Amino acid sequence: MDSFIAGHLQGVSRTYAILVPMLPRTLADAVGIAYLLMRIVDTLEDAPELDTDTRRAKFAALEAALRDGTALAADLADPIGENDEERALMRDLPEVLARVQAQEPAYRDAICECARAMSGGVCALMTRSAERGLPYPAVRDAHELREYCYYVAGVVGEMLCAMMAHFLKMPTLLKLRGLAVELGIGLQLVNILKDALKDSRQGRRYLPIAEAGGVASTEIYRAALLEARACLQRGVDFVMALPSGARELRSFCGLPIAWGALTLARAERDAQQAKIGRSAISTTIELFRRLAGDDQELRRWLSDLLHSGEAALPEPNAV
Repeated sequence: MDSFIAGHLQGVSRTYAILVPMLPRTLADAVGIAYLLMRIVDTLEDAPELDTDTRRAKFAALEAALRDGTALAADLADPIGENDEERALMRDLPEVLARVQAQEPAYRDAICECARAMSGGVCALMTRSAERGLPYPAVRDAHELREYCYYVAGVVGEMLCAMMAHFLKMPTLLKLRGLAVELGIGLQLVNILKDALKDSRQGRRYLPIAEAGGVASTEIYRAALLEARACLQRGVDFVMALPSGARELRSFCGLPIAWGALTLARAERDAQQAKIGRSAISTTIELFRRLAGDDQELRRWLSDLLHSGEAALPEPNAV
C-alpha cells in the first residue's frame, strides 16, 4: 500500500491500518485515501478548538474544494485535532484531496459523494442541536441515534459498496447497499458504546438523553447494544454477498463484525472493559483466513460471535 496512506492510517486508526492492506493493491489505495478523507471530516466534526461558526465555515470550504478541485484546500490545512496524528493529517489535507481527485472516476465519485453526505449531515445535526439548545448531536431517541450513525458511518457503507461493486465488476452488489449501511451503523454503535464512559467524562453524549421520569440510562445503553447486534447481523448478509473468491474483501468487511461482536459482549458485562486485546484480534484474523471461502462456516461463526462473544472463539493453541 502507498506509504503516505499507510503512515497516516497507522496514526489515526490502527484498526484500518490492519484492514486496508488486506485489500488488493488498487482497491486498498482507493479505500485508504477515502478513509483518510472521512477522518478529516470527523476531525472537523470533533475538533475542540473550533466554535460552531468556524466549524460550519470549514465544512463549506471542504465542500467547495471537493466540488471545484484542490485549489481551495490550502485554506483548510490548519493543524487542528485532538492529537498529533490528527493534526498531521489535517496539515496534509491538500495532498489527501489531490489523491482523491487522481482516483479513477468511479472511486473518486463515490468518495466525494460520501464526504459531502457526511459533512452535510453533520451540519444539519449542528443546526438541530443549536435549535434545541443541547450539545451536539442532541440525540433524543433511537431513531435519531440511527440518523446520526447513518451520517457518520452508514454513508461510508454506501461508499464501500459502490467501490467494491466497481472493483468486482459486480453491479448487482449495489442492490445490497442497504445492508452495507446497516454494517456501518452497527460499527458506529459499537464505537459509541465502547467509548460512552470516556465521552461522558469529556462532555460528549451520543446515546439518547435520559430524561427525568423517562427511560433510564442503563436501559438506553442496553437498547443501543441490542440494535448494534441486529445491525451487525444484517451486515453479515453483506459479507456473504461478496464472492467467496474475494477473500480479501470479505476479510475487510467481516473482521470488523467479529471485533464488534467481541466488543459488545465485553460491554454487556462491563462498559469500562469493552476494548478487546491483541490476542483476540490475531485469533480472529487467523480464523477468518481459514473460513473466508466457506459460506456456511463463515456465516455460522460470525453469527455465533454475535450471539456468544468470546465463547465462540477457539482456544489460542487450536487456531
